[in-house]
Amino acid sequence: MNHPNRLAPLGTTVGAFYSMCIIHRVTLTDLPPSYATRAHQQRHGSLHPSPNSSPFFPFFPLSPPPSLSHAHLPPPPLFSPSLRFRSRRTARARIASHRIASQHLPKTLTASPPTLRPFPPGGETADDASGPLVAAAPPGDANCGMKLKRRRAVEVPPNIKSFIDCVTATPLENVESPLKDFVWEFGKGDFHHWLDLFNHFDSFFESYIKPRKDLQLEDDFLEVDPPFPREAVVQILRVSRLILENCTNRHFYSLFEQHLSSLLASTDADIVEGSLETLRAFVNKSVGKSSIRSASLTSKLFAFSQGWGGKEGGLGLIACSLPSGCDPIATEIGSTLHFEFYRGADKSDKSQSIDNCHRLEIIHLPSIISCKENDLEILEKLVKDYSVPPSLRFSLLTRLRFARAFDSLAYRRQYTCIRLSAFIVLVQASHDSESLALFLNNEPEFIDELLSLLSYEDEIPEKIRRLGILSLVALCQDRSHQPTVLSSVTSGGHRGILPSLMQKAVDSIINGSTKWSTEFAEELLSLVSMLVSSTPGSLALQEAGFIPTILPLLKDTETHHLHLVSTAVHVIEGFLDYHNPSSALFRDLGGLDDTIARLKIEVSQVDIGSKKSEEPQSMSKGKEVESSLPLPDMQTVHSEALISYNRRNLMKALLRTISLATYVPGSSARVDGSEENVLPPCLCTIFSRAKEFGGGVFSLAATVMSDLIHKDPTCFTVLDAAGLPQAFIDAIMGGILYNSDAITCIPQCLDALCLNSSGLQLVKDHNALRCFVKIFTSRSYLKALGGDTAGALSLGLDELLRHQSSLRSSGVDMLIEILNTISKVGCGGESSSCTESGNSSTPLPMETDVQGGTSRSEVGTSEVGSSEKMVDASLDATSSSIESYLPECICNVGRLIETILQNSDTCCSVRKRALKLFFSCSNCH
Repeated sequence: MNHPNRLAPLGTTVGAFYSMCIIHRVTLTDLPPSYATRAHQQRHGSLHPSPNSSPFFPFFPLSPPPSLSHAHLPPPPLFSPSLRFRSRRTARARIASHRIASQHLPKTLTASPPTLRPFPPGGETADDASGPLVAAAPPGDANCGMKLKRRRAVEVPPNIKSFIDCVTATPLENVESPLKDFVWEFGKGDFHHWLDLFNHFDSFFESYIKPRKDLQLEDDFLEVDPPFPREAVVQILRVSRLILENCTNRHFYSLFEQHLSSLLASTDADIVEGSLETLRAFVNKSVGKSSIRSASLTSKLFAFSQGWGGKEGGLGLIACSLPSGCDPIATEIGSTLHFEFYRGADKSDKSQSIDNCHRLEIIHLPSIISCKENDLEILEKLVKDYSVPPSLRFSLLTRLRFARAFDSLAYRRQYTCIRLSAFIVLVQASHDSESLALFLNNEPEFIDELLSLLSYEDEIPEKIRRLGILSLVALCQDRSHQPTVLSSVTSGGHRGILPSLMQKAVDSIINGSTKWSTEFAEELLSLVSMLVSSTPGSLALQEAGFIPTILPLLKDTETHHLHLVSTAVHVIEGFLDYHNPSSALFRDLGGLDDTIARLKIEVSQVDIGSKKSEEPQSMSKGKEVESSLPLPDMQTVHSEALISYNRRNLMKALLRTISLATYVPGSSARVDGSEENVLPPCLCTIFSRAKEFGGGVFSLAATVMSDLIHKDPTCFTVLDAAGLPQAFIDAIMGGILYNSDAITCIPQCLDALCLNSSGLQLVKDHNALRCFVKIFTSRSYLKALGGDTAGALSLGLDELLRHQSSLRSSGVDMLIEILNTISKVGCGGESSSCTESGNSSTPLPMETDVQGGTSRSEVGTSEVGSSEKMVDASLDATSSSIESYLPECICNVGRLIETILQNSDTCCSVRKRALKLFFSCSNCH
């Protein structure tokens, strides 16, 4: 009596799995250590069946497939007892093991070794989630073109490609023509889509900027240069900044850094300001820190950050920004060029005599504005008269430009903006902590001045005050400076500045006033968000009354305020996360009900198949906001794709806040109110339309569901009545999204559902564990399983099987099916192509993680057919395709098996199942 294939003995399954590993060059070192060690011992006859052995290997085949001889097998690696405790090898060690294995395989089975991506200049990788970039030249080769190239094809959206083609088809001397009318209308973008345009800009800089001697400030820098292409440079900087501000995966590669650094030597203030704003867009990151590799650029930023002097000399930020802020003495000092240096300070200048070495030189020119020569002519004269070395000429030119700009209020304010922009870039991207420490030591009042700037609502332009806020945000991103900023905000004369400004900004936005811009309010909220990211900060700001001040923004349903509301919700999330008592205050103020009501509004905006979003409806709680701010270009600036991206980010922030607010320490209150009546239908909609909402929203909605059940297991009846558990099961069985967050949340949610007997029966009836078969055997999920996702998923499954012993049999069946699937396809069994490869829906716009700087492409998934077809349809059978991705599938499955078998109870269950199958097979024969 022949047994079905799905009941094949576990030993035979693993034997075929191991044979297939050999065929596809997956060496023992690529498998988990304990798994590989036992395989090696079994293969050489040193491991015999025993009660204490792993249930997989008593039936392990001792010989390789007939198609391979022992001479072609890789030599057995040496194992040490400590090796079994190593969770995984590094990527480079894994590549090396592949290369070693390929040397011992027949030529017909040896594939080309994996291509190593060269490091960009500076010895740092520019890697990210998708990783399609490589540097075209080796590190340190400054003479070689450093244009970015794609390692693999990236599909560029048609509208972006059309614009890039239009720009690249225009001659470089007229490059500004197609750029003048550029506005951002592409939604949240991906920097990889714009590589061809940035390479075109690089060609322009190479031809028209790099050869200019007036920007290098070397010898004979006054020689005749072609006219400076001002309009073209201004437009390139503007377009570059817009793209970088709206894109993820942006990379700061060295040649563009060199070009922007050169432009800082321009005597045109608009060019300098545009270059610094582009640099700021390059290095701006919500998480982590960018890096400036050029020491020369760091010194230039430091020179700009010094400005005219400090507050003690009457030349502080506020005095230089006010129309009549400087007294006559300060005005005379500010317009005087004073520069001191030692001749021997520059070792590269070998023309100095021994007598002139280490001699102090002082350049002092009062009322420099009265000189009729331009900046470069004055600089050339000073260089010749005082023998200024090349390394100090930029600092001298910077002092000269600041001194000549002091007499004009407009120029003085512009150079104040330049000073603050340079300081922001210096703090965010420079790893030279000594320079920043030296600057703050020389101007200890600088942080206080940044805070004082905010209180001058009418006297100082908003642009300067916004840059002051961004400077404080940049300082707070460095944990070493955050306590200093927090102390200045919450003590002394600045105690009430931030709460007062926040109240005025929120009232202005709610009432539709034009006095306070949305950008100013967003940057103010960003500062508060940074300050609440610590326990002392959240405590201090809660006492200042920030939570009731921010809550009215939840009722602002203006479409162009989505990003502002998202930032406000993120601030509330910080309060709830870092200060537990804030949860009770938040609920008492009705914040949880308002948050759920806002989530309902955002969920209702999703219209399947509609190209245009519906206008947001007013909330039932709270009045509708009618803004009087004219929005003539709103359809252009706030495109539908961008609105969709901002709405998705808002829903993520709302779900995180709901998850934190549903648990109040010391409270035994049950789920009621909006949590019972409004929230479950919203979560059901997200589960049923997971493709439209994306993996990030799906995973957060699943987390909210599991948190509700864990907080109050008796609420399962309420959730079940709303159809929430069934909606989640249908979502994961119908094909989960190719997203690491969406995959990782499954075990946790299944564990929560199984806390109730009805939920456990629901999981059993649908055989929900079978969803992992497709996840671990489908090529489409390889990217989602990258990094630590496979390990986290394995741990989650292990916990699920530990807690729910009745699911262990289904778990063993799931493991056997995964191994059978990979073994069948890897050894040349019959299989058809992936179901999702032919039936996938149209890809959605890219989804970006607001806090990590990484992006994931949300692609639709097709519905899964019957269980019999699922195994055969989960892998592509073409040999080239198998060779490219099957080894990674094997490593993921090996990690899963190793993690699960560390549980003795599950291991015992696996053993019993294996013995039963073995004796069943023996009786059949």
